[in-house]
Amino acid sequence: MIRLLLTKFKNILLLLLIGAMVFSTTIQAHSQSEFIKISIVEEQTIETTMIQHRECDVVIRVGEYQGKAGKRIYVNNTTVNLPDDIPVRNDGDGKGFYVSEWDINLKEAKAIVSKLQEQGINAKLQVAYSKSEDLNAAARIANKSNPYLYVSIHHNSYESNSSGYFSMYNPHCQSSKIVADRLSNAIQYNGQVPKMANRENTGYIGELNNIHSTTVPVLLELGFFSNISELENICSDSYVDYVSTQLANELTNIVNENYK
Repeated sequence: MIRLLLTKFKNILLLLLIGAMVFSTTIQAHSQSEFIKISIVEEQTIETTMIQHRECDVVIRVGEYQGKAGKRIYVNNTTVNLPDDIPVRNDGDGKGFYVSEWDINLKEAKAIVSKLQEQGINAKLQVAYSKSEDLNAAARIANKSNPYLYVSIHHNSYESNSSGYFSMYNPHCQSSKIVADRLSNAIQYNGQVPKMANRENTGYIGELNNIHSTTVPVLLELGFFSNISELENICSDSYVDYVSTQLANELTNIVNENYK
């Protein structure tokens, strides 16, 4: 009887010590942006497992993957006015010269990351070079970094006279809409590409659906590259510099206001 009471007392004492450790560990983990799973086995064994650690504040993803078919616009290579860092390609398949959305996305995304880093934000550039890194896989890759914010950079294609930019957000995440609105408003005075109404992702944007709940996801469509006039604008150094500066400033504000 005495041994049984002592065993129960030891178990209660152990649970109290575990509770104290879990409390202090949780506070420390929260301050370091870590997530910890606690498992108690037979009231005596404690197992702590690191679930995720934030490797960066912001992930800027280059939308699409390099060479993705269909994400291109065919152009007259002798008349289109593009800077040297936007290549005009020809696959030799008889279809002519084209500009790839991926190249446009890459230029803008690199500029945003550079400006974020200049402001002390731990920003990471995510680039897909194959289909295996696109769509749903893009979210899974970003989840490994567990950023506060995930921003996917895209440009749109529709009619030859389509024009405008907008943000897309996850309707199941209120913060996603807030961030989408702030980023969209931040670049509305660019003077070249008009602002359109932001849109909620109705389920077909896999990367927004599969981002971990600890990250706020937004997708930006920064202009229509199917419109040759708008293509020249969105590729221009002046547009990229303005948009990347404004987006980096607003992302820095969001991180500092909410996570620092």
